[in-house]
Amino acid sequence: SRLGILFSGGLDCMCLAVLASKHLPPDEPIDLINVAFENPRALSSGGVVAAYDVPDRKTGRCGLAELQRLAPDRCWQFVEVNVPYADACAAKTHIMQLMAPANTLMDMSIAMALWFAAGGKGSRAMDSATSAEPYESACPVLLSGLGADELFAGYTRHREAWRRHGWPGLIDEVQLDLDRISSRNLGRDDRIISDRAREVRFPFLDERVVGFACQLPIHVKTDPRLPRGVGEKLLLRAMAACQLGLSDTSTRWKRAIQFGARTAKMESGKERGTHRAT
Repeated sequence: SRLGILFSGGLDCMCLAVLASKHLPPDEPIDLINVAFENPRALSSGGVVAAYDVPDRKTGRCGLAELQRLAPDRCWQFVEVNVPYADACAAKTHIMQLMAPANTLMDMSIAMALWFAAGGKGSRAMDSATSAEPYESACPVLLSGLGADELFAGYTRHREAWRRHGWPGLIDEVQLDLDRISSRNLGRDDRIISDRAREVRFPFLDERVVGFACQLPIHVKTDPRLPRGVGEKLLLRAMAACQLGLSDTSTRWKRAIQFGARTAKMESGKERGTHRAT
């Protein structure tokens, strides 16, 4: 494959997958790279049966099925990257060095998920009926959905800003996210993924997309008066359902990568994302 997508099965990456499929030659495979971590704290709770049956793996498989229905002639390669706890611990110091000056536990959780996903080493399955085989993605370019939540108000804190301060508060929160995305996210993510000898592209942060989104009234992009899975990223959901055919995905809730892949709170439930990583 020439192209891979950092893939959770969520709204943002599903939109990218459909759009990529529309522009690539029909005989070219696309790698959908899905990462899952062995989380000892989650396993010890007794509610988890399979170590890698994490939320993003489940939505990823649902997303794969929807993509196969929409583009059955495309070779969709679902790449399962499973990370044992020991491997995560062994890579921690290296990842901390890469993500610096970012230094919080949230940064670590996100960076760790991206670093292992960008490695692309795991197993490949074409569909649910096919047994997985060892596979390492060779794609030089990865697509990331970063920017969609910032542009179209997809975070829980956006809804909370609206609840506390109304539409002006929501506008201020969205502007804050856009103002700090380069220092808070882009440098960290680029360093992490470049370490794996791959380039990452952020289609939602193309200047034409950003320019278009920023000129729209906030209520066109998001409506926190509506329920979760409907109101946030309202415009993107409408595009997914009406133009891309993603009827299932268009109602899927936002889940941060650190919780979807279970890199967060591996050792203690008392950890806070704002705490310093050590």
